[in-house]
This record gives sequence, structure tokens and C-alpha cells, in this order.
Amino acid sequence: MTTENELTLTALLTSSVQLTGLESGEIGLVSLDDLIAHNMGIHPCAVTKPESLSPQAKLAFLEAIDASDDQTPLAELFVAKLSLLLIEAAEKQGDAPLKVRLTSDDSYARSHLLGAEVEAEEINPVMGLRGASRLGHADFRKSFELECEAIKRARLDAKNIELVVPFVRTFSEAATVIDLLAEQGLCRGADGLKVSMMCSVPANALLAETFLQYFDGFVIDIEQLAQFTLGLDIDNTSLHYMPDAQNDALLQLVKMLLNAVESSHKPCLVYSRFIEDAPRLRAWLQEQGVSQVIS
Repeated sequence: MTTENELTLTALLTSSVQLTGLESGEIGLVSLDDLIAHNMGIHPCAVTKPESLSPQAKLAFLEAIDASDDQTPLAELFVAKLSLLLIEAAEKQGDAPLKVRLTSDDSYARSHLLGAEVEAEEINPVMGLRGASRLGHADFRKSFELECEAIKRARLDAKNIELVVPFVRTFSEAATVIDLLAEQGLCRGADGLKVSMMCSVPANALLAETFLQYFDGFVIDIEQLAQFTLGLDIDNTSLHYMPDAQNDALLQLVKMLLNAVESSHKPCLVYSRFIEDAPRLRAWLQEQGVSQVIS
């Protein structure tokens, strides 16, 4: 779809239900976190520790994925279902690339899932183990391996699947996650695989040129970048007066990211949940040469 000023909006795919209403090329980004939550309802770590799940939780998981075979390991059922979801999305996307964001939710966002008790509570989850730091942590290694296995299986049938690494704080994290993906058979550049970075923190913009050495492009998360630039919780209703998509500090950071990808001749996408309610931001993005936003 397009907005009033002809900015093209593509979809953030969060559930397989969305696929029936989308046309080829209309998926801007796939959120693995949301696909898992909406289509399976289980914490990814829980399937690696089936003994931690109650019989009721196991039954709920089997019902969610329409599985009648309770003898197959939960990890295999998880991988098979996730790979099938990705293949369906890739087929719907047609010849266009399907960008898949690796899991990035913090512990609080996952607290409603079946088996969430396997993950320790954090004092400040928004700034805790998430994105690249979670993917590279030993406690989450097995679930990361399952995630990679599902993507590898899907890419056997859908070569248009690309990856987006979320919440990368440092160059060390960037290098580590690229190496970890390669260890799991998802080597950047091999078999046409492209790996982009989700830009969520100011460091990504301030050091954009160097981050681009590790990745094939950027996806700018406007709301996350605003949250960490202004130091606020965008979901706190007491602070609703604070978020400002036209904040000078935020726009300077976005401009730095756009300039970096232009210089490197690599692609950059923009993601904003609230773009339809931000006409000034839409106009500013178009002035910068942005023609498409994921929403």
C-alpha cells in the first residue's frame, strides 16, 4: 500500500494469518519472535528443555502446531513448523527477497509464552540479553541452533530468504554473530545469503561505516532508535508526550545511517510502527530519498 504522499508501506510479518491478505513483494520483514509467539506460543528455550514443561504446556504446544505425534522430540516439531512458516512466507514474497529478523525479544516480552519460566527474570530486560548478545550467549545456544536449522531447511526451498541480525551493540557482537551463523551453516555470502543489521541503538549510527563492514545492509528501527536516543520507554503511557519522530537527535542519527549506506552502495530499509500517524516523518524520509517503509 502507499500513503497519501506515495510512500510505499510493506508489512512486518508477525503471523501466518497475514499471508492471505498480502501480495507478492509486500512483506518487508519477518519477525521470528512474533511468528513463534503467534503460531506456536512457546518459548524457544523450552523446546530444548522438554523436561521443564508441564504435561499441560506440552499439550498446548502440540495443539498450537496441529501435531498429533507426541513421540517426536519437541525440538524437531519446533524446527519443522518454523521452517514451514518461512517457506510459506517466501513463496508469498515471490521473487523478492524475504528478510527474516532473528529472534530479539527480551525476557519480559517472552514472559507470556509457554515455558517462559526457563529464562531468568531481568531487572532491566530492555537493556539486557537480547538480539546479538542473546544469540551468542551459552544459555541460549541450543535455541539459536534450532533457529538456524529451521532457516537452513527453509532456504533449501526458498533461496530468497535473507537474514537480519537484531540489536547489535558493538563490533565484537557483530563479528561474533556472523561467525556463529557460519558455524551453523549460514555463512554470509555462501549460496547467495545476505545478512543485514537492524539499527536500534545510537552506536549503530555513530559507527555506521564500520558496522557495514560486517553486513550487507541496514534496517533502521525508528522507534527503538528513538527509545535509546531519548532514554525512554515508548510503551509507558506516562511518557506518551515524549516520543517525537522529528526529534533532531533522532533525525541526525537516521541521516548518518542513510549517508553511510549510500556511500557503501548497500541497501537500507526503514521500519516504523507508527509511520502512518507521522506525516512529518514521512515527508522527511522522502526528502532523504526513502521510498519504502516497513510498518
